[in-house]
Amino acid sequence: SEGAAQRAWQKVPCPFDTAAALLPVECGRLKVPENPDDSARRSVELAFMVVRAPVRTNADYPVIFLNGGPGTISLIHVEKLVTLEAIRDVAVDRDWVFFDMRGTGRSKPSLYCPPRNTLVECRSIFLKDSVDLSQYNSIRIADDMEALRKALGARQWVVWGTSFGSRPAYTMARYYPASVRALVIDAPYLPEDQETVDDFRGADIVFNRILSKCAADSACAAKYPRLRDRFVTALRKLRQQPLSDDSARFDDTRVVFFLRNALYGGNVPGEEPRVQYDISYMDAVARSDAPLMLEIERKLAAETPPRPQFPVEGRGSMGMSLSVQCREEFAFESREEYARAALISDIVRAFMPDGQMDGNFQSCAQWPTGQADAIENTRVYYDGPQLVFTGELDATLSGITGFKIETLYANARHVLFRNAGHAQFYIRSFDYTPEESVYRRCALGLARQFLANPQQALDTRCAEARTLRLVP
Repeated sequence: SEGAAQRAWQKVPCPFDTAAALLPVECGRLKVPENPDDSARRSVELAFMVVRAPVRTNADYPVIFLNGGPGTISLIHVEKLVTLEAIRDVAVDRDWVFFDMRGTGRSKPSLYCPPRNTLVECRSIFLKDSVDLSQYNSIRIADDMEALRKALGARQWVVWGTSFGSRPAYTMARYYPASVRALVIDAPYLPEDQETVDDFRGADIVFNRILSKCAADSACAAKYPRLRDRFVTALRKLRQQPLSDDSARFDDTRVVFFLRNALYGGNVPGEEPRVQYDISYMDAVARSDAPLMLEIERKLAAETPPRPQFPVEGRGSMGMSLSVQCREEFAFESREEYARAALISDIVRAFMPDGQMDGNFQSCAQWPTGQADAIENTRVYYDGPQLVFTGELDATLSGITGFKIETLYANARHVLFRNAGHAQFYIRSFDYTPEESVYRRCALGLARQFLANPQQALDTRCAEARTLRLVP
């Protein structure tokens, strides 16, 4: 019964000093079946945290947050976030619920796989523990959200999905539409997207957008004339004749992955120097200047701070990542699709080195998840309100998916963040910077405007705030 479900969760002490939290928090655990179709077998224990808003004008409609990944962690980051002033921009007029998705973080079992272990060794450990790897995916995450909604007594969720989190968000809307008040999707991708190829296409679009910005900017065009033509010509040549330095070898694949990772790599250094590095790197490629290419790579690496070291509960779960990707993503991709995409664009082709695109299929052949039903790779028909954020310079499939969502869904609003990268609000507070905070607060504020009245016009000027100098 609904009442029994509401009593099912267990309040537990939070694993950090809650006296340091700037808003009231409550930590809990909820047991759910690993496989709802065979509830007599093992349970999954979901770890979650509720952050209480100071003014709960929307108490029946809390936000449930879905982080990216798959396989990344929420709670260890939120435990830090609630001690920072930034949390006051998050939980303002409704509670927020954060949880470690099944298979990750503080939830049990964890599908964390130590780096020293091989894929086969990790698989053997999980199977010996009777873990059913076919039950760790977007459908089960949606089932878990529904169980958590009932347990907490929420009328409906506002589902906030970031990056990969948008996939279980749409899955929730597919199977539990009556439980969804609205979707807020940041750095989206859709269940029907073909992630591998579409990610490369997204990078192609952003590289060309940067090249167009350079051509239209007098200082950039003067310093780097005809940059697109020279760069693409050099990229083709690198595929056949890689450049060598005393300590490095540069082919087209190394080039495009550096360019994409530079844009995707975090908030220090900021977006402006990252774009400047990309433009100067493209010019170095065009001039076959391997020493300068290596120098730029090393400079960016030196300016990028190392990630903090986390305990096991804060480390990414390779097992969960494989379980999701192998069942519902790679199962619907093919080598033929990769080959067709490579024929259309030199940049897309550079992301796919000859003879090296079988890795995903080989890994999945050893990871017993089975294949999801075909419907999981199709469009979700959802009529409720959606607010979608994309970054103009998001070099993944998310950069184009926001426009697609606005076209497909009559009740979707799309906000493009000028000169921004991947995701505008995320919970990794170690990445917070003064530059980043402008768009983070903007996204949170726009969401509050939208949720107050999805039909009202949004004041999106805050999403146009970032300007870039293309030449230092």
